[in-house]
Amino acid sequence: MNVQRLPFHVDTAGVRLHGSRWATQADQAPNVLALHGGGVSTHLGAQWLMAALAAQGWPGAGFDFVGHGETGGALEGSSLDHRIAQARAVAEALPLEAPRVLIASSMGGHIACRLIHPLRPRALVLFCPAAYEAAAESQPFGPAFQRTLRATTDFEASPAFAALDRFDGRLLLVLGSEDAVIPPAVSAAYRRRARAAERAEVIVLEGAGHLLHRWLAERPLDAARVQARVLATLDGLA
Repeated sequence: MNVQRLPFHVDTAGVRLHGSRWATQADQAPNVLALHGGGVSTHLGAQWLMAALAAQGWPGAGFDFVGHGETGGALEGSSLDHRIAQARAVAEALPLEAPRVLIASSMGGHIACRLIHPLRPRALVLFCPAAYEAAAESQPFGPAFQRTLRATTDFEASPAFAALDRFDGRLLLVLGSEDAVIPPAVSAAYRRRARAAERAEVIVLEGAGHLLHRWLAERPLDAARVQARVLATLDGLA
């Protein structure tokens, strides 16, 4: 089936967030919301997966947080708290329909977990997810945020893991064996703290670093394997 990429925007808190919907029909409401990471990432990084899911009956959407991609604006002054609020605003405006699925990468993984309570997703698909302590959520991106990150030695009290403790849906973790960004203790905690999940699966991509979407977009066989596991995770959701 032909998948369309349909641009959209959402106005919230004085900013206009730009994104895309992937669907086989223009009037399909999305079930899947993709959340990108930090750095220079944008919502189009996950397009290889979002288009594949839409072709299989899972229409989805993604958007650029403030400071990224088509949304633009200054990254400094924004924060994790702002990103959580931006994601909620997009989910409500689309609207994101049940059964809801969150796909997230790196920093987006923390945000996805913080959305478990308000959005009630039935599945989480997390690529090399990060986690942050509570004090980091309100810190503006920039030197203060970086100081908080450098001072963090114990991630167990992260609000992301507190939310994951109560998650009773399905979890798929996709990790890179050569990820030099996410501390091993964080990846291990994501595996361990999903104890209430209906089911949890971990895929480790051998030879892959932190930028998994870029790595997979260049490796069709690995991408097909991941797509198959994502679809298996979503199979039969209600």
